[in-house]
Amino acid sequence: MVVFLSTLGIIAADLFLIRIPRHWKGQADAEPPTGSGLFRWLRVLVNTVGFLGLAAVAATGFSALLEKGNQMTGDLLIWHVSSAPAFALAAVGITLFWAHRNRFAAADCRRLASAGDWAVPLRKLFFWLGVALTVPTIVSIVAAMFPLFGTDDQQEMFFIHRCSAPLLAASGLLFAYFALVTWRERSLD
Repeated sequence: MVVFLSTLGIIAADLFLIRIPRHWKGQADAEPPTGSGLFRWLRVLVNTVGFLGLAAVAATGFSALLEKGNQMTGDLLIWHVSSAPAFALAAVGITLFWAHRNRFAAADCRRLASAGDWAVPLRKLFFWLGVALTVPTIVSIVAAMFPLFGTDDQQEMFFIHRCSAPLLAASGLLFAYFALVTWRERSLD
């Protein structure tokens, strides 16, 4: 719950301290558009599937907090497990489509030095954080499904999944937010 509230706090702070005042002044971050035609539409499709997959997995995962004993069982577990493969495949697609665009460069240091011009570097940071967190989130739960580990080790795998999944959801949401911010500001130019 702390991770979710912190994520909302970061989005609210960015909106109210940077985006809305900058909108009133008529300023915007600029990043050149990339991609064309079919590639752009395919990227939009992968982004949409990925965001919907993240939303489904996160919603069913966070709903376990509302259940008695914080255990996911029954229909929630079925929905969570059913939406996970779509999310995992979309995460691979998003990584392929966004990796080149989210390389860190010297221009990012200049953006960080200028006050309030952080949307692009933050988008890149949350992208790579999400990519890094995807690995333990998926590998830990898949490893727990096979008889490679004993009961205690399976509980360790569940613990790793439960710790890394909320951070993955937060970084995915923040990446999506800052990607939309940079897209909107670029489209205003």
